[in-house]
Amino acid sequence: MKTAIRVQVLQFLIAASFAALSLGLFQTQIIKGGYFRRSSEQNRIRLIRLEAPRGNIFDRNGVLLATSRPAYNVYAIPEDFNPKDIPTIGHILELPETEIRKRLSQARTASFTPILLKQDISKEISMQIEERRPGLSGIFIQIGMIRTYPFKEVGAHTIGYIGKISKEEYQTLDPSIYRFDAWIGRSGIERVFDSRLRGEDGGRQLEVDARGVPISLLSEKEPELGGDVHLSLDSKLEDRIKPLLSHRRSVVLVMDLKTGELLAAVSTPGFDPNIFVTPSQNAERLSVIGSKDHPLLDRGLNGLYPPGSVFKLVTAIAALEAGLITPHTTFECPGYFRLSPRSRRFKCWFSEGHGRVDLYTALERSCNVYFYNTGRLLGEKKLSEYARKLGFGASPVFELPAASGLVPSADWKKERYHDNWYQGETVTFAIGQSYLLVSPFQILRLVAAIATNGQMFQPKLIKSSDGNLETEKNKQKIEIREETFRTLRQGMLQAVSSDRGTGQLARVNFAKLAGKSGTAQAPPGDAHAWFSGFFPYEDPKFAFVVFVERGKSGGITAAQIAKRIVYFCKDIYGSAVL
Repeated sequence: MKTAIRVQVLQFLIAASFAALSLGLFQTQIIKGGYFRRSSEQNRIRLIRLEAPRGNIFDRNGVLLATSRPAYNVYAIPEDFNPKDIPTIGHILELPETEIRKRLSQARTASFTPILLKQDISKEISMQIEERRPGLSGIFIQIGMIRTYPFKEVGAHTIGYIGKISKEEYQTLDPSIYRFDAWIGRSGIERVFDSRLRGEDGGRQLEVDARGVPISLLSEKEPELGGDVHLSLDSKLEDRIKPLLSHRRSVVLVMDLKTGELLAAVSTPGFDPNIFVTPSQNAERLSVIGSKDHPLLDRGLNGLYPPGSVFKLVTAIAALEAGLITPHTTFECPGYFRLSPRSRRFKCWFSEGHGRVDLYTALERSCNVYFYNTGRLLGEKKLSEYARKLGFGASPVFELPAASGLVPSADWKKERYHDNWYQGETVTFAIGQSYLLVSPFQILRLVAAIATNGQMFQPKLIKSSDGNLETEKNKQKIEIREETFRTLRQGMLQAVSSDRGTGQLARVNFAKLAGKSGTAQAPPGDAHAWFSGFFPYEDPKFAFVVFVERGKSGGITAAQIAKRIVYFCKDIYGSAVL
C-alpha cells in the first residue's frame, strides 16, 4: 500500500514538474517573446570606418600644396535611424528632406553602413545635434579629414583635385579598397598618384544600444596615412609668374636644364581646387565646369595650337641635317614668296622684305621667305620626319597625361580628308602653320634639346618620398650633329641681342638670353603669341616657353613676359642664372 502511494506521489511530482516547465516555456516563448526579442536587439555590433588621411603634396622646397585637415561630419546608420527624425535633422543640417532620403536609400543593401549626411559642420550645428542626441537614434558625429589646398590656384593644374566616386565608378572598383562614398583623385597628381596618396582606412567595432549609442569598444584598427608626393615645382616661382598672365588663356613652363626638373607649369585661367571639396562652393564649381575659357584644361600639357615661327627651328634643323643648306646659304626676301611666277603670293610678316639673308639673320628676324624656300627644298616628308624626331606628333613620356599633337603628312591628309597634299601646304608647314598642332610642353622640350646639344628630356615632375630627385634616366641623345645645334643657338642669341631681332624685348642686362618668337595665325581671331628660349647662353641652366592665346605678337606680348620670368629666376635662384 505504502509502495503504491509513493509511486502515485512520484508520478504527481513528475507531472507537476512538466506542467511548470511547459507553463514557463509558454510564458517565455509566447507571452514574453517580444520582450526577450527586443532585449536581444538592444545590444548590437556596429562597424565604424576610420578614414585614412590622404598623403600630402609638397613643392621642391617642402611647401605644402595639398594636405588634409580635421572636419566634423554627421553620419546616419539607416538601420538605427528613425525616419520621423528626418524633418529635425534636415532643419539642423539645412538639408532638404528629399536629399536626406536619397542618401539613406544608398544603403538599401547595407543598412548598418554609416551614411554621410553632411561634411565639415560648424561648432554650432555640432552643439545642436548633441543637445538633441537623447531623442535622435542612429545619428552620430565623427571627425574625418577634408582635403585642402593652401595656395588655391597656385599649381592647381599639376596638383589636380579630388571628387566623390560615382555609382558607375564604384561598380568597377575593388569594394575592399573603395567605399561607395569615397573620394578619389580626379585630375593631376591627385589622380595619377591616387593609390599612393589615399592610404588605408581603419575602423572600430562598437557595441551599441538600440538608439545607436556606443556601449563599448570591441576592437579597433588605426587608419594608415597615405604616402606623400614631392614635386619639382617651385611654388614661389609659380606665385610670381601667375599675375603676369592675368586672366588670359596662357601658359608659362620653366625647366631646370641640369636635372630636367619642371620648375613652373602655369596655365591660365586657373581654378581653386578647394571648390571641389567644399559643398558650400557649389556655385563656384558649376561656374568653373561650365566656363567657356575652360579653366580646368592644362594648356601647357594638353592645349594644342599652331606653333608659328617657333617651328622654324625644326625646319632649320631638318635642312641643315639633310645637307640642303648651310648657315651661310642665302635667299632673297622681297616681302613675299611664290612657288612659280603665276602662283599666289605667300607673304613675309615684314612686307618691305628683308633683302638677302643667311640662316643666322633669318632666325634673328624670323624671315618667312627664307623658310618658305627651305621648306620647298625639304618637302613634307622630311619636315614630318624631323618634327617627329624632335618629339612632335607623339605623347611625351611624363608623369601626367600629355597630348601628342598633330604632325601632318601627305598620307595623313589622304586618309583624313581624301585629298592630295599641295606644295603650298609644305611651305606653310615650314613656318609652323598648315595643319600642324603642338603643345607648349613639346616646344619646351625642343628648346631644351637645342640648348643642350640634343639631350631630349623627359621632364621630371616627381621627386622621391624624401624629397630627392628620382634618378632614373630621363633624357636621351638625339642623332643630330652638335654643329647644327650651335648654329641654332647663335641665331636665337641674335634674335634677342640684335636691335633688329624679333625677341629683343626679352633682353636682360645681366645675362645672355637666346630665344625664338612666334606669331601663329589662328583665324577667325587674333594670332597666338609664342616666345621660347634658354639662359644663360654660355652655360644653359633654364629653358622656358611662354604662350598667350590671341596674344597678337610673340615678339611683343610673349617676349615681355619672358623677360620678367628671367628676372624672377635671378631673384629666386641668384648666381645660378649668372
